[in-house]
Amino acid sequence: MAFYECVLLIKSNLSDEEIASVLGKFQNLVVSREGTVHHVQKMGKRRLSYELKKERRAEYVVFFVEFQKSEGIAEFDRQARLDERIIKTMVVRKNKLVLPSSEGTGEEKSEHARPVREGEAV
Repeated sequence: MAFYECVLLIKSNLSDEEIASVLGKFQNLVVSREGTVHHVQKMGKRRLSYELKKERRAEYVVFFVEFQKSEGIAEFDRQARLDERIIKTMVVRKNKLVLPSSEGTGEEKSEHARPVREGEAV
């Protein structure tokens, strides 16, 4: 069992329906490869630091996924690189599942981490 954070930069000129179709495609891919999508975080459209594939802006999306076999993440990455609607992709393997907090404070919560008690050293 391995956890991954997969960042996709999707072309900004796509409609909301097309972006939803891209996200659905990759969610279905994860499920078909015996994986689990724990969270999909849409970070919105942002300006790129430098031009990529003649694009200056991109829609940032982060998938928090888990795969039983490494072939699943390899296929996810391969499909992301082949899809013309995706500008760039990055996959990072994590030791434990770390999801962004729902409050938007920038803090992260972990499914496998134990809570820290008051006065305890971190």
